[in-house]
Amino acid sequence: MADEKSPSNDDVMKDTVDASEAPEETTMDEANVDLDSPNSENSVQNTNADDGDSASLETQVEELREALLRSQADLQNVRRRAERDVENAHKYAVEKFVKDLLAVLDSMDRALELAETTEGFDAAMLEGTQMTHKLLLDTASKHGVESIDPVGETFNPQEHQAMSMVESAEHEPNSVMAVMQKGYKLEGRVIRAAMVVVTKPSTN
Repeated sequence: MADEKSPSNDDVMKDTVDASEAPEETTMDEANVDLDSPNSENSVQNTNADDGDSASLETQVEELREALLRSQADLQNVRRRAERDVENAHKYAVEKFVKDLLAVLDSMDRALELAETTEGFDAAMLEGTQMTHKLLLDTASKHGVESIDPVGETFNPQEHQAMSMVESAEHEPNSVMAVMQKGYKLEGRVIRAAMVVVTKPSTN
C-alpha cells in the first residue's frame, strides 16, 4: 500500500517545487505603481529644479553683461572728459595772462587813436605807434586772442554789453552804432564783452 501512494506524493511534491521555482511575472498594475512611485516624482522635481537653475544663471549672465557694458561706457565717458579737460587746460592756460594784458591793449588803442587824430603829430612817432600796436595784436593772435569790434553789426548779447541805447534813423534798430571799449575772445571763448552803444527805432 505504501508503494502505491508514493508516486502520487512525488508528483505533488514536484508540482509544489516547480511552482515555487517558477519566475515571478510583473503585472501592468505593478508597473504602473512603479511609475507613480516617489522616485519618479523626485525625478520630475529635479528636472524642474534644473530648469529653474538654468534660467537663474542666464539672468545672472545677462545682468553681468549689462553691468560690464555700463562700466565700459562710464570709463569711456571719463576718458573723454579727461581728454577735454586737458585740451581746455592747454587752450586756456594763458587766460589770466591775457586778461591782464587787456589793459595794455586798451592803452595802445587809445594812444593810436590820439596819434591819428592829433594835428601835427610826428609822422615817425605815428608810424612807430602803429607798428607797435600791430605787433602786439599779431602776438596776441598767435596765442588764440582776437578782438571784438562790432561796429555796424547786429547786437549780440553773448559778445556785446549794451552801455546805452540811442535813436537813429541812419542805422538799423538793434545794431551797434559805436564801440566804447573793444571786447576780446580767447580760443573762441569770450573773456571780455565789447561795450557798445545800441540803436533803437525812432519814435517819430
